[in-house]
Amino acid sequence: MFNVFIKGLVKWKKVIAAVTVFLVLAVMLINSIRYEKTSSINNKGFDVFTQMSLIGNKIRNKFISDSTDSELEKLKEENRSLRDQLIKNTMQEEEVQELNNLKNALKFVTDKTASDFISADIVARNDGNYYNSFTISAGSDNGVKSDSIVVNGDGLIGRVYQVSQKYSKAVSIIDSRFPVSFQIIGRSSDTGMLSQDVSITQIEDASLIKGYMFDVNSPVKIDDIVTTSGLGLYPAGIPIGKVQQIIPDEQNILKYIVVQPYVNFKKLDKVMVFNKKDL
Repeated sequence: MFNVFIKGLVKWKKVIAAVTVFLVLAVMLINSIRYEKTSSINNKGFDVFTQMSLIGNKIRNKFISDSTDSELEKLKEENRSLRDQLIKNTMQEEEVQELNNLKNALKFVTDKTASDFISADIVARNDGNYYNSFTISAGSDNGVKSDSIVVNGDGLIGRVYQVSQKYSKAVSIIDSRFPVSFQIIGRSSDTGMLSQDVSITQIEDASLIKGYMFDVNSPVKIDDIVTTSGLGLYPAGIPIGKVQQIIPDEQNILKYIVVQPYVNFKKLDKVMVFNKKDL
C-alpha cells in the first residue's frame, strides 16, 4: 500500500513539474509576444516620428532657404538701387560742375565781341595723351563756322577748322598749326605770340605752350597771367595761362617764354563755341 502511495506521489510530482514547466514556458511566450508587439508599436511610432521630423526639417529648411534667398535678393536690390543712385548723383554733380565751368566761359567774352554761345560735347579726338585736335557734337546746323572759337570754364581751347552739318573738327592751342597772339594782364602793351613752332629745344612737356615776346626788353616775369590780345582771330581777354619759364635768346633778338595753360588738355569733355563778331 505504501509503495502504491509512493508511486502516486512521484507521478503527481512529475505532473506538477510538467505543469510548472508549461506555465513558465507560457509566461515566457506571453511576455515575448507582448515585447514583440510593444517593440513593433514603438518601432512604428519611432518610424512615424522620424518621418514627421524629416518632413518638418524639410519644411523648416525650405522656409529658411526661401527666407534667406528672399533676404539676399532684397539686399542685392538695395545694393543695386544704392549703386544706381550713387552713379546718378555723381553724374549730376559732374553735370553741374560742367555747367558751372561753361558758365564761367561766358565771362571771358562780352556781347560786343561774340555771338551766341553753342554748347557741345567732344565725341572724338586724336591719338596720344593730349587733345591736339578733336571733334565736337555741333555743326553748321547749330551755327558753328570755320574759325569758330572754342573755350571752356578754364579758358581758351582752340578754334574750329572744319565743319559739317552735325559735327565740327577743332584744333587746340597746343597744336602747332595755329598761333595765338597774347598780352600780359596789367600790361596790355606787353604782347607776343604763342606757337608750338617756336624752336625752344629744352621744352619736352607737350602740354606747355611755347612763345616769344615782341619786345626783347619786355619786363615779363614768372607767373604773369597771359590772355588773348584781341589781335587776329581771338577777341581780347580770354585766359590762356601763366608764364612758367623765361628763356633769353643768345642773339638777344627775342625773349622766349613758356606758358602753362589753364585748360587741362589731357581731359576735355564739354566745350563752348562762339563766333567772333565783325566790329
